[in-house]
Amino acid sequence: MTYDLIVIGSGPAGYVAAIRAGQTGLKTLIIDKKYVGGMCLNWGCIPTKSLLESAKMMKKVRSAHEFGIAGIDPDSLSFDWPQALKRTNQVVEKLTRGIEFLWKKNGVEFLKAEARILSPTQVQADKRVFETKNILIATGSRPAPQNLFKDCIDLEELSSLKELPQAPLLYGRGGNLIELAQFFAMIGSKPVILTSKLPMMPYLDEALESFIQKKLKKDKIPVLLEAESQIKEGMIVYKDKEYPFDQVLNISYRKAILPPMDIELELENGFIKTDRSHNSSIAGIYAAGDVSGKGFLAHVASAQAMEVIEAIQGIVPPQEERSYPVNVYTDPELAQIGLTESEIKAKGIDYKVSQYPLTTNGKALAEGTSEGFIRVLYETKYHEVLGVQIAAEHATDLISEAGILLELEGTTYDLARTIHAHPTISEIYMDAGKVE
Repeated sequence: MTYDLIVIGSGPAGYVAAIRAGQTGLKTLIIDKKYVGGMCLNWGCIPTKSLLESAKMMKKVRSAHEFGIAGIDPDSLSFDWPQALKRTNQVVEKLTRGIEFLWKKNGVEFLKAEARILSPTQVQADKRVFETKNILIATGSRPAPQNLFKDCIDLEELSSLKELPQAPLLYGRGGNLIELAQFFAMIGSKPVILTSKLPMMPYLDEALESFIQKKLKKDKIPVLLEAESQIKEGMIVYKDKEYPFDQVLNISYRKAILPPMDIELELENGFIKTDRSHNSSIAGIYAAGDVSGKGFLAHVASAQAMEVIEAIQGIVPPQEERSYPVNVYTDPELAQIGLTESEIKAKGIDYKVSQYPLTTNGKALAEGTSEGFIRVLYETKYHEVLGVQIAAEHATDLISEAGILLELEGTTYDLARTIHAHPTISEIYMDAGKVE
């Protein structure tokens, strides 16, 4: 039996590719040794966001008296870790069943086993050898190992803890680092961030990085620089001040997970090197998602997976890489799409910035979520929008409007003329579009 496509890995790249391949009539087998849904569904994107919602709910209940809700004693509140995990697991199980249903509906076969690539047309799994015309490697990534601490855990191991640490030390860089720090702070723990380097999120515009650093300071979450810190047993000394910790979480930048292979693929910084169609150095073997190192976001992985299926069917993608939203589920959320201000400067484009605060937005004030802003970066000749950054309660949802705007090469005039319902948070787009 010969397959049109064998997918190795069932995360956001793998399961999306398999579903789309089945929909288009490709005989498809997907193989994963552990999880349906990969890291994102089982211990990354979905579980962490579910736990963050539990923490945000606790924060809201603490301030319920401000909304006229009496009878709640904030000092008596406690975070029920087992119940939060139970709810999170229920969400994960529902989504997992949905993926398996879609595989079955579209004729996709699933095998739980470790896959080994024997050749460009052969994959071994479960003591069998499968023939295939194409292979998609979608095995994802993990936090890179660190050498500073003997005992540490990562996100996958966090959910196995019976009790949460009271003074967690979060080591690394990136959005997940800040999300988790805020999670612990909202439930009453005293987290400390030890970052390997600043800025913590170099892929974000400087305005968003600056905003979140000020927010962390306001929330009394210490940010320590590794180069200036002295590590002791259960203690970090930074600028003559001691910061105790009882658990280390490794949230380092990620390293590709490569499947066992009897072939040699060209790598770039440890990730599988691919072309615009996501083909590796060997024709017929594709890579999508984290394993290719071209982005570490689930929606980017899924978009790449869809392009792989198109490539298999002879459809050539546009040469220019598509712009994609970057979402960080902090409190408040951060999101951006398009060029950052530093990228615009590097290109020598004459530009302007229109920034509008949420403090004058009626819906935000009514909800008690007026912390944040929108920034619209546009070129001065035609006012074409080049990039958008948002810090707001629902920034990760609001950014989609900017995505459509950039896809259509829209202008600030388009923003200003588009009627937005009142009162809504999205009105900030219309306000930011009113420029000279």
